[in-house]
Amino acid sequence: MSTEVDWGTRYHLIQLAKLDNQLLSRFGKVLSESNPILRDMPIYPSNQILGYTGMRETSLPTPQIVKVGDGHSASKVEWDAFSEVISMFKDRVDIPRDALRLQKDQTAKRLLILDRHEEGFGQGVVNHLINGTSIASPEKFDGLGVRYNTPDSTNPLNPSSSGDYGVWDMGGTGDDTSSIFMVQWAEDKVCGICPQNDPNKGIRVRDKGLVYVSAENSKDREDYRTELEWDLGLCVSDYRAVNRIRNIETAITNISTNLWKYLVQARNSFKGSEPVFIYVSPGIFNHLDILSVDKQNVRYTSDNIWGKPLMMWRDCVVGKCDCISDAETAVAAA
Repeated sequence: MSTEVDWGTRYHLIQLAKLDNQLLSRFGKVLSESNPILRDMPIYPSNQILGYTGMRETSLPTPQIVKVGDGHSASKVEWDAFSEVISMFKDRVDIPRDALRLQKDQTAKRLLILDRHEEGFGQGVVNHLINGTSIASPEKFDGLGVRYNTPDSTNPLNPSSSGDYGVWDMGGTGDDTSSIFMVQWAEDKVCGICPQNDPNKGIRVRDKGLVYVSAENSKDREDYRTELEWDLGLCVSDYRAVNRIRNIETAITNISTNLWKYLVQARNSFKGSEPVFIYVSPGIFNHLDILSVDKQNVRYTSDNIWGKPLMMWRDCVVGKCDCISDAETAVAAA
């Protein structure tokens, strides 16, 4: 009989990336990547089954100063409509019954195999949150890397028609550069979205039990089957809630000291009181870790919303993301 459970029976969303020893620990037994975005990103129900339609405020109202007794007109707010897509991530786990029954502990072995699939599943989701693109497949949502791609040569906070908002240029060239993403997670800024009225945040695991599948000899065999699914999208309601510093030379000896100037400017550009999270590649994380030894604005502290000893740059939690490459190809500023 097929049964359906959410990952919370063994893995709560927050526990998918447990905190341990200053870095991200595994949520499966064999985790080889760190995915702090899963830890930080809030997920809210969408207003559609597989999408979201919203309105962005592109300007704020301003008050008027009038003489005593004079009338005044209503203030105006400009709006911009936008739409987001929820992608359907799926994976299937088939374990041959004959192979499984030879194991000393069949239950433990099956859980270990499921852990590996769930690990790869989580890594695929996070990779898409950064690098995903809808150019070839409209059923895929655009990740942050596509939305914030081209640096502006003059003012990233007021970019030209060719540049993207909030993309800062460190001047690196070639295919050995990297990026730093700064994100302010909030429902009205940047968040994950799942289908409306889904109590499991779009996540589900379906244990299909024993099923017949085609074996290598073109005949049938019995497999234990599990279906993994996650209906998830990325919603950027306020484009000012993300900054990207790109074209950073990744060689330790080549990282420019101007990086701190860009980090300060980018951090100070955020609006509101919500915390700002920083996501970096393994190479940039090593650079920051080296600077933490000399306490150059980098430190390990439990003074954060998680209450765990994490790397901090000023008031921002720093997370190492293996999905952010140390071998990006530089994009010239527009």
